[in-house]
Amino acid sequence: MDSAGFSGAVRLQHGSSRLLAATLIAGHMAGAVGLLFTQWDAVWIRLALLALGLSLVLGLRREAWRCAMGSVAQLVVHGGGRVLLIRRDGRRIEGTLVSGSFVAPFLVILRWRLPGGGRVRHVTVAADGTDAQGHRLLRVLLRHPL
Repeated sequence: MDSAGFSGAVRLQHGSSRLLAATLIAGHMAGAVGLLFTQWDAVWIRLALLALGLSLVLGLRREAWRCAMGSVAQLVVHGGGRVLLIRRDGRRIEGTLVSGSFVAPFLVILRWRLPGGGRVRHVTVAADGTDAQGHRLLRVLLRHPL
C-alpha cells in the first residue's frame, strides 16, 4: 500500500506469526511451571495441565498459525473507526473500534465491538504475520485517527 494513495482504510492479509506462537508457548509453559508449585492434589494439577494444553493448541491454531476456520484471514480498518474482519470460512463481521487498542512496533491488539453492542473483542496483529507497510499504516491510523 502506498501512503500517497492512502484512502483512509488499511487492508491487511492476516498470515501465521512466529512471534505470536512463541508468546503463546512461553505463556502456557510459565503457567504449567507455576501449577507444579501449587499445593493442589495431583488430580487437579493434571486437569489444569490438560486444560492448559488444550488452550495452547486452540490458541496456536486460531491466533498464531491462522489455520482454524474461525481465524481472521483479512482485516480492514477504516479511519472512521469501522472494522471489517473476513474469516477463513468466508464470514464477514463488521464492527466499530473501541478505545484502548494496544499499539507497538511489533504487535497491535485491536479492541472492537459489534454494532449492536455486547462484549469487547480483540484481534491480534503481529508484525511478522502481515506486510510491513500495512502494519505501519495500521499503527499510524490507530495512533492518529482521521
